[in-house]
Parts: sequence; structure tokens; C-alpha cells
Amino acid sequence: MEPELGRVKPRDAIDFFRQKVDLPTEAWTDLWQGQHARAFVVAGATRDSMLVDFHEAIDRALDEGLTLDDFRKDFDDIVRRYGWSYNGSRSWRSAVIFNTNIRMANAAGAWKKIERLSTRRPFLRYIAVLDDRTRDLHRAWHNTVLPWDDEFWEYAYPPNGWNCRCSVIQLSQRDIDRLLEKGVELKFTRPEVPKTSRDINTPAGPRTVEGRQGIDTGFDYNVGIAAWGTKKHQDVILEHNGFVDFNPPAGNIPNRVEPLQVVEPLGRLGQRLSNIDVTDQDAELRKLFRDAFGGDERIFTDPAGDRVAITQGLVDHMLDSPSRIDGREALWPLIPELIEQPQEIWAGFATDPETKRVHLRRRYVKLLQLDRKRAIGLIADVQDGYYQAVTFFRGKQNALPRLRRGLRVFKSDSI
Repeated sequence: MEPELGRVKPRDAIDFFRQKVDLPTEAWTDLWQGQHARAFVVAGATRDSMLVDFHEAIDRALDEGLTLDDFRKDFDDIVRRYGWSYNGSRSWRSAVIFNTNIRMANAAGAWKKIERLSTRRPFLRYIAVLDDRTRDLHRAWHNTVLPWDDEFWEYAYPPNGWNCRCSVIQLSQRDIDRLLEKGVELKFTRPEVPKTSRDINTPAGPRTVEGRQGIDTGFDYNVGIAAWGTKKHQDVILEHNGFVDFNPPAGNIPNRVEPLQVVEPLGRLGQRLSNIDVTDQDAELRKLFRDAFGGDERIFTDPAGDRVAITQGLVDHMLDSPSRIDGREALWPLIPELIEQPQEIWAGFATDPETKRVHLRRRYVKLLQLDRKRAIGLIADVQDGYYQAVTFFRGKQNALPRLRRGLRVFKSDSI
């Protein structure tokens, strides 16, 4: 009797989807292009618990190989329990949520495999579904064969739009030769995909964005590169700090946020390096770190349930540039309360220009009164669960909006 083979799970696709963070949004323009590789959103779903339920439903569909009809049972149950009033019909809205998330996850997972096999199979073949639902330009791109690292795949790696069913097949030179022997007409010239400007509506008003002809607005990016970074740099820890803010079309600073109330700090300031007779700056900074956190690493849990690791990388970051040793080390003892009891948590995005990977950055904000003359705002940037930097300002509160950036995912009662 032949053994029964079970379904092989798309592990890379599942890993991609599970690392996404739930973010409440009002409109699909609140996130843009590669930002979707880091966050799970359902446009108009602003309740945390409802997002969690949708996230779990899609995760189960990926893990168990469920269909759109299966997902619609979860969709109906979630809508009923939360009384969610959504735009569009049930059939259309459930299909958009399911198909977009499943196809993007599978595309991201497939890209990871493409890069793993790129030495043996260095070519990609564009495949369109040739029926009456296929977009004309996607049909024209069918059977295009280009190197896997050609710039075409940076903006035209499918899916290339809502409900786009296009895909790619990875090929070796031998595969190409066999297809040609069979009479398959392959195209080895990069298609012209001109840039174009489009007007879109956002909650902040109309905006003009750049796109590509034949690709739906917001889809002209490679979800695999946004998720994993380029192969050249995936396994290298880069010694640079050149992250570039990645903003959605309406910008990254909210138009209207209520002012923060100044609160008394729970802890006390620590020592400044400039007040210490220093013979070994490195050793003294590391001692100040241990005094503030009780060791070389400490993990905190924020009010949203996310864990943040504070490590000696904080000291490394400061030692990289002497200008960073400016007294901020005295603020280290306040970081635990900043993460565990912030007034606000904001989520924003930045792109690493070296790897092209998109990073989700959480910002913990608290306005602390240190004495009668000074108020200090603290920002702890956390990228992929690790502390990156503390920004602080001293002076007028009207400068604080520059520090409250992205999507607000937590607000305490102390505001």
C-alpha cells in the first residue's frame, strides 16, 4: 500500500504572515507598498480584538490550506460579533481580504525560495492566466524571462494588483533550452513599464502618487524584498544608521492629536558620563547600563503585549558616534517606565537603503517633568523587537508633534 502524502505547508509564507503586527487603520492608504510586508491591516477595522481575529483566520487558512468559502464562515462570524459595518458587498470584501493576504504571503514566501535557488536557477518567467479576466498588459508580459535580480522584478513581481492571479516560475538555463525546443515563445527583453502619476483619496484629502502603467496603485513593489531584504545583505549585520522614513501618501504625522499632559517620572535620573572621572569610556558606559537595567540585557513587555529587548547594543550605538554621548545616558533608568507605562505607542516604518527591507518601528512616548524648568519627551525606537535609539527634547511642548509619528496603536488614560 502506498503511503498517503500530506500537504506540504508553505512554511516561508506562514512565517512571513505571522511576523506581521496588527495595526488599526481607517483606509487602505494608511499603509503603502512595502509597509504591508510588516503589518496586518483590514481597512476600516480599528478595533484591536477584531484585527486579531481576522489575523488568526487568515493564518489558519494558510496553515490548513483553507479556501475562500472556508474563510467566509470566519468573516461572517467576526462581522456578526463586532457589528462591523464595512464598505462593499460581503462577497467582494471577504474576497479582497482573503485573496490579497494569501497571495501576498505566498509571493513573499516564494521570493525567499527564489533567492535560495538563484545560483542554480537564475531566471524568472512571468506567467499570466490567459482568460477574459486577465489585464491586457499582464497578458503581454506572459512568458517574459529575465534574470531574477533584474530591476523589472522590483516593481512588477506579482501579484500586480487587486485579484491579480499572475505568478512566476524559476528557471535554469537548461529549463529555458527545453522550453525553446518545445516551441514555447519566450521573451527575453524587459517590458517597458512607464511611471505614471495618479490621484487617490486619503482621510487627509486628495493626494497624487507615483505608480507604474499596468500595475494597480500601491502594488508596484516586491513584497519579498520588503519582507526579507535583498540576498546580498540578508545575512550581514550592517554597520550603518541610514534608515529612511517610509511614509504613506497622506504623510506620517497626524493632523490632529490632543496635547500630552506632563507627568512626574516614577524613577530617578542616573549618572552622566561627563560627571565621572573616565579612564575607560567604554567600560564606564557599560557600567551605567548595568546600573540602570540590572544586567547586560532586559526584556520588557509594553501595554500592547509586545516584548522589547534592551541590550548592550544601546552602548554600542552611542560609542559609534561620540556626539551621542551627550547626557542621554542619564535617562536610561527612565526607559523601563517609558516602555511599560508609556502615554502613547506609535507605529511607523523605515526602509534600510542597503537591504531595501522595510522595518516596523514602534515609538514609546512619555512627557516627563524633571524639574520646574524642564519637560523632557522621550522616544524609544524599537525595530523588530529590539531597542534602537532614544530621542529626547527639552523645552516647549509644541515640538512634541514631530515625535508623535505614524499610527497611534496605544493611548493611556493619563493623556
